[in-house]
Amino acid sequence: MEKIAIASGKGGVGKTSLTLIIANFLKSKGFKVGLLDADIHGPNLVELLVSENFKATIKNDENDNKFQPQLINNFVLNSIDFVIDKENAAIWRGPLISKAIKQLYLNTNWGKLDYLLIDMPPGTGDAYLTILDSLGIEKILLIAVEDEFCISNLHKTCSLLSKLQKHPLGIIENLSESFSEPCSPIKSERIKKEFTDEILFVLPRLSRKDFYQEVLNLDKLRKYIPENFLK
Repeated sequence: MEKIAIASGKGGVGKTSLTLIIANFLKSKGFKVGLLDADIHGPNLVELLVSENFKATIKNDENDNKFQPQLINNFVLNSIDFVIDKENAAIWRGPLISKAIKQLYLNTNWGKLDYLLIDMPPGTGDAYLTILDSLGIEKILLIAVEDEFCISNLHKTCSLLSKLQKHPLGIIENLSESFSEPCSPIKSERIKKEFTDEILFVLPRLSRKDFYQEVLNLDKLRKYIPENFLK
């Protein structure tokens, strides 16, 4: 099973949406995909995938007492959303966050998967140390937007990865407004200059309605993702 963390220092750049877009791309190629929502304080994976009336609780597998994850849109999924009511905040300090992430990762019966995608929280705190160091996840995809704050925070993320001796697979540039004809996004010169990691592909900015539809179906954005992505 390939385990890949989807990361960026800043919130709001599309980590969760990109996690699902990548998951849909992999699913369309015939791979079995699992999703782990590691954003304990702001989990959104479930909300993007299901209707507002969806309610689910995690059950334990009768054979090994591990969590039995939800199967949603043919994705195997586990999230703190299944443990804590979504209206309640997880008011936890670092050690409890680390413990929760470890339990969701280690104590889930993921089954036979080709890929497990991990939706990381913003920042460079305990979740990163737990997942990348304690749990030994080696593969990371970075999400970048050509934005002053995103680039500044992404440098912090790269600094942390360097200290942990982790080497990203590359960068996905999201929400691009730079195009050539006919409608092909141009890789950001600013991002290329500031980071040594390769920009793997670029996704254009869509309307909010279209973007969330892509999260579920991956239609308009699929053409921008290289067919050999992650091979």
